[in-house]
Amino acid sequence: MKQKISNDEFQQLFDEMVIQFAEKQTPKIWHQMAMEWNETSVFLHWLADNPNTDKATALMLYWMSGPRYFKQFKNREEAGSNTSKFDLIENIESKYLNGFYNKQNFSFDPNTADFSGTVWVEEYLDKTIVREIPVIMFEKLEGEMVEEPEGFIEGMPPELYDLHDELCEKYGF
Repeated sequence: MKQKISNDEFQQLFDEMVIQFAEKQTPKIWHQMAMEWNETSVFLHWLADNPNTDKATALMLYWMSGPRYFKQFKNREEAGSNTSKFDLIENIESKYLNGFYNKQNFSFDPNTADFSGTVWVEEYLDKTIVREIPVIMFEKLEGEMVEEPEGFIEGMPPELYDLHDELCEKYGF
């Protein structure tokens, strides 16, 4: 018989499982997970707050989160229901500017098409911004080019996806 828990309880268990998994992985795996992450933002916030996160991963995460879209708002209250992403962008930007991300082994260029064909600095150009994106956030970072992950499902490596499936099976999700 499957145990019954609420959606919120399931999500909390899943988020904890993701962080426990991530803590045992390398910064390169974190980078690959972030490239395609399609789950809750708990993992992304963990990455943003982790001093071992590569500077290129932080910059990629920043641009993939749509900073220009959120720069149309003066503050988090104006962002409405998008406060989690607003907070993520502001947190990464602040830490990036203050040198929090001091490891830099990977490359990322927000001005050039990535593996998905997206040029991140061209996203949301139709938005009128009220707060500037700092110039440093546009700068290319040199380093190892991290390849698009193979076998990942919505940003989850196969091992993590299997754990996710087990959790779903256990609780009937």
